[in-house]
Amino acid sequence: MEYVVVKIENTYVTFAHIKKSGGIIRVVKDKRFDLPSSLCGSEALTQPELLAYTIVSELQSGAFPAIPLAVYLGEGTELFAEYRYSETLAEATRNQRRQQAEDALLASASAPVYRVKYYTYSGKEGGLAASMVLAVDADFCDRLVASLSKDGYAPAFVSSSLIAFAETAKPVAKNSDRVLVVRAEKQDSMVALFADGRLARLARFSQGTETKNPEEHLLPYITEDTHVITCGSESNNALLRRRLKKAGVAAIVSVSSDMIIPHEKISLPGERLPEAFASAAFPGDEGESAYFAKERDVKRIGLRFRIALIVTLVAVLFACAIPPVTLYLAERDKNENLSRLEEPFYADAAAKLDQYRSLISVYTELIEAEGTLPPRDPSHADLLEEVLFGLLTDTQIEEMYYEKGKGILIDFTTKNVEAFDMRKDVAGRNGNMFLYESKTREEIEEDEGEWHIQIRVTLSPSAMEAP
Repeated sequence: MEYVVVKIENTYVTFAHIKKSGGIIRVVKDKRFDLPSSLCGSEALTQPELLAYTIVSELQSGAFPAIPLAVYLGEGTELFAEYRYSETLAEATRNQRRQQAEDALLASASAPVYRVKYYTYSGKEGGLAASMVLAVDADFCDRLVASLSKDGYAPAFVSSSLIAFAETAKPVAKNSDRVLVVRAEKQDSMVALFADGRLARLARFSQGTETKNPEEHLLPYITEDTHVITCGSESNNALLRRRLKKAGVAAIVSVSSDMIIPHEKISLPGERLPEAFASAAFPGDEGESAYFAKERDVKRIGLRFRIALIVTLVAVLFACAIPPVTLYLAERDKNENLSRLEEPFYADAAAKLDQYRSLISVYTELIEAEGTLPPRDPSHADLLEEVLFGLLTDTQIEEMYYEKGKGILIDFTTKNVEAFDMRKDVAGRNGNMFLYESKTREEIEEDEGEWHIQIRVTLSPSAMEAP
């Protein structure tokens, strides 16, 4: 298998000519070029043809072969949102969390039509699992593929550079219990956190090394036993390394020829290891769920084309066959249907739809405003999320407050006390929290079967010791 990997990032594009054989990928050569300001980030969304022309020109000037492209979209051309959840959640609740994340992501989108895909991690951090929702403007994707194909560089698929980074980072993340792989660039960065060799967190940032505090966005992922591996053009940035060491990382290294594990999966040109590693990818598996995959879409397009021909033919024959009086009746029915939409029932439905859209917009603003708040204690944040979405998922919370040194006190009622007791036992065995009922539970007389319960929840001793 042979591809030219094209990663379209925020301000630059990287190329890597790769050959895959026997499970090992060999990077023949790689190249990087900066995008003009008119094509940086989201500016490219309205100019896919110009972006394709720029990419093809650079491919030709770099003498890259006209073989299938593996195209990966980065910041500006792709949207993403990570969401976390307790593994004790029921499947229906997990699906609800995923749908909430998708709705919030699309509510902030500027284009009306998006292709959505999901990426689930295999590991967990702080007792919580995580997944990611990703989306791309469908019109931009289609026009980019068409323009590249017209110039002789047909994409085999279009996927996410964030997923490509995570998949490529896996081989170097198996030498420690907790590894943070960082793709460091001047104006942006990516991180992939691995716990026990499994991907646990993944993120992309618009901050790079050209800031006063280049380590700031990495600190939530760092504990005293975290090993950091850097790649990218800024992997050896002196300020970033000093700040990371000051933050207490166990060790920090760059992708290099001294690392044995990467060479079991990938062969890199020796003179530019960190940057060549960041430019490479493992195309193939992610193409199955890509935004565009050539083999899959050809089949779908063929089926759609046949259906469209049949529908068009039937419509033309019908239009030619019906007399003018039938056209009159159809027009009358249309007017009647339009008038029905003004009835109170339909007007109420339209008002509820507007209200829903307004709530999604407010929710998105709250999520964005959250980033401006002072840093919170991540351990208590994770604890609260696990309690609300795991332990108390089907209860009615009456009162809840936090007392410093005493944990969280929660008053609630439930009609399914057996389910609560079962979840309480599971939470106790997981060891992330210590909880007890601070007063005797009471059955509510006027509502038989409903119980009033008060619990106090604190971090377990082992969790308190974690940074």
